[in-house]
Amino acid sequence: MRATVLVLALMASACNATSPTPSPVGDLDLSGTWRLTIGRGEGGAKLPIVDDYPITLIFTGSSFGGVSACNQYGGRFSLAGGALSIGEIAGTAMGCAPDVAAAESAYLAALRRMSGLRVEGAELVLDGPDVELRFTRLPDAPTTELVDTTWTLESLFVNDAANAPLGEPATLELSSDGTFSGSTGCRTFSGKWIEQGNRIVAPSMSMDQTSCESGLQAQDSHVVSVIGDGFVPTLEGDRLTLTDPGSIGLVYRAAD
Repeated sequence: MRATVLVLALMASACNATSPTPSPVGDLDLSGTWRLTIGRGEGGAKLPIVDDYPITLIFTGSSFGGVSACNQYGGRFSLAGGALSIGEIAGTAMGCAPDVAAAESAYLAALRRMSGLRVEGAELVLDGPDVELRFTRLPDAPTTELVDTTWTLESLFVNDAANAPLGEPATLELSSDGTFSGSTGCRTFSGKWIEQGNRIVAPSMSMDQTSCESGLQAQDSHVVSVIGDGFVPTLEGDRLTLTDPGSIGLVYRAAD
């Protein structure tokens, strides 16, 4: 995983082992994962958004969290009569590309200034003095169709470039009890997974201490990065594609 600091307790409070639950804020339905579509920052400037690094927001109870472009973040909030109060925001400290870091910084700065929340049709709107964030709800991940199946790695890709896997068969299995296990073709791994809207993230992940030969090191790093950073799963028949925020991914096929 590329993240260096994980706020696991905070993120666990914002999500459960299956899917986010609605926040108890009157008649507003805040359940699920919301993706930022447009926003205005301080002074009314348009917020930069990097397509391959979506910004998401999840409410659960009195907690919120999500992905702020390339890092995870979270905190606590209160809402009374449409008046929103955002508490201190904590997050991971993964290094980001300059444009992604700029989008993340602008979003978090705007989020801290929000003082109102409402739902307009299919949009969730947060606003404050000279700032506004608009989100749309993402579909849930197809986890019920992914769990308790052994998936065998078929290819690795970065954008449109794909490569066949090397070494021993690399596998992945997501279990219905919220755990996962598998291998990179060199090392084995295991951990816990949670669902965040259309993404699956790993609050914990451990690897065995095998040293990979030089030809397998890049593949090992690629697999660990996608699974450890969180991914969007797409299922087509017996073919499963995992794509992380940086448009790198893995393609698996259900084992016979």
